[in-house]
Amino acid sequence: MVYLQLLVVLGAIFLGVRMGGIGLGVTGGAGLFILTFVFGLKPGHAPIDVILIIISVITASAALQSARGLDYMVEVAARFLRRNPRHIVLLAPLVGWLSTFLAGTGFIALALMPIVVEVAEKTGIRPERPLAGLTVASQNAIVACPVSAATVALATVLAPHGVALTDIIMISIPATLLGALAGGLAMLRYGCELADDPVYRQRLAAGMIARQQSADAADRPRGAAWSVYGFLLTVALIVLLAAMPQLRPAWPGAKGLEPVAMVDVIQMCMLTYSALAVLLCKADLQAMVSGSMFRSGAVAAVTILGAAWMSDTFIQGNLPLFKHNIVSIIEAAPWLFAFAVFTMAVILFSQGATTKVMMPLGVSLGIAAPVLIAIYPAVVGVYVLPSYPSLIAAVEMDYTGTTRIGRWVFNHSFIVPGLVSTTVSIAAGFALMALR
Repeated sequence: MVYLQLLVVLGAIFLGVRMGGIGLGVTGGAGLFILTFVFGLKPGHAPIDVILIIISVITASAALQSARGLDYMVEVAARFLRRNPRHIVLLAPLVGWLSTFLAGTGFIALALMPIVVEVAEKTGIRPERPLAGLTVASQNAIVACPVSAATVALATVLAPHGVALTDIIMISIPATLLGALAGGLAMLRYGCELADDPVYRQRLAAGMIARQQSADAADRPRGAAWSVYGFLLTVALIVLLAAMPQLRPAWPGAKGLEPVAMVDVIQMCMLTYSALAVLLCKADLQAMVSGSMFRSGAVAAVTILGAAWMSDTFIQGNLPLFKHNIVSIIEAAPWLFAFAVFTMAVILFSQGATTKVMMPLGVSLGIAAPVLIAIYPAVVGVYVLPSYPSLIAAVEMDYTGTTRIGRWVFNHSFIVPGLVSTTVSIAAGFALMALR
């Protein structure tokens, strides 16, 4: 029966990934229906807290986008890259990491991609090198961002075990930053030189090299910069309140005075920022709900609802069996759980959904919280299959043709920096945990 249930779960995931969009969410819901009504499993816990945080954070990100704050951030990053063209292979991943860390979404890298290609090609550097590093680093930074869906999900899972949000980001920030740098180093001499690339030479001879025009920032409203400053202050406030719970309002509870939960703090802070962005920075409410940022957040929420709820139901329903067969292996080598997390990330195509599905399983198997924090970067396995949106965008935006997907699918431009970045991030996480 367990194998049949697993077949239902994997079938729902496979079908949902093939459908794209919210497909994984709706097929996950269908799989949950089958597990409950056909196999009689008790429904697990719906990830309501994570979904509410995603909605509030994505509302704030949509306000930042509507106020042209993301455009301002991209403009600053572009100026920095153009001033240092010779070092773009190392700088592009770091800029991508920082942009995602500040904005809370890896898709901000899409706005940086044309700039990276232009600077690299004009400097005579193979654009694949900085572009692949940028794409991977921008996803890796999701693990470090304190308001990302994945980080919030991990903080929610580990909160009952005395782990605060600051405990997570104090490890994930330096670990993933080192990973981003390692990914860039791995690409320094990757592939042949641009002038020797046959695809580039063919396109150049055919007149197919159409360089991107620099965006005109003259129409950027004055409130764009202030919307960025406000967003960063909001993130800083959330981190401060997480680090100093005595600053939060508290009420009598079962364990004495209990401060308001960080899950609620994040939602309140993000919605307050959204209101201020509308009132003070001219963010347009209609543009917010119709923009790409809000749509991507809605897709993430539905995906996590269906996929994570179905997976939690399957895991909790068969937890005794899993513990009996796996716990001895995990106790002997807890780091092996990282491979399971990484594999699930490849399947689920979402850092947030992977965290919500796998980290509760890790807790149930008795894996210590420090180990789970160290292997947390394994949720960034979304780059393995080259059908992830940012990977496809990078291939399309590289007009030189150096960034491409290989004949065997997995031998694409992003696999080397991705594997190097993830490995170094996890290793750094364990090293940092050992030093604490």
